[in-house]
Amino acid sequence: MKQSLLFALVFLMGITVQAQQETLFDDLDIVGAFGGPIVEIGNLVGETTGMVGGGGALILNNAFLGGYGIGTSSPDYAVGGDNYNLRFRHGGFWLGYTYKSHKLIHLYTSARIGWGKIRLSDDDDTVYSDRIFALTPEVGVELNLTRWFRLGLTGGYRWVNGVNRIPGAENADFSSPVGVLTFSFGGFGDWDRSDW
Repeated sequence: MKQSLLFALVFLMGITVQAQQETLFDDLDIVGAFGGPIVEIGNLVGETTGMVGGGGALILNNAFLGGYGIGTSSPDYAVGGDNYNLRFRHGGFWLGYTYKSHKLIHLYTSARIGWGKIRLSDDDDTVYSDRIFALTPEVGVELNLTRWFRLGLTGGYRWVNGVNRIPGAENADFSSPVGVLTFSFGGFGDWDRSDW
């Protein structure tokens, strides 16, 4: 009898605690998702270079969380009189925030946090290779072109760390201010919310 009473008491306490539990993400609702190409213009080893990739994310209220990948196969890079094709790629997490996203033009900010590789190749053979970390925060505006297509125009900074195996290069050769175009296709949630 005492064991049954003790079990019932513990069970009721568990229900009471569960009913009072609060969590960090209680108020987050998945309101949509998007994906599309990313074009980044910046500086690599002293030359203005374009990088192309893509990403996708779930929209959680006014924030988003997803992943990305981006890279380039230029410019050429010289080591000891020999020219090599430089390949620079990275990918990882993509998170951001849009303010009043139902407006035609609205504030857009994001950060791409990723890991990648720098390779110097002669024809198809990799001669030098290095693993890196990249962080690219950006801020700008986003334009609602249709209910399912948005265009983002941002400026930011690509910070690269870990360059130590590419002869004559350092982190600063791959870190740069950047301009970014983001093409987002998807469902962006409820446009008729009057509380925005």
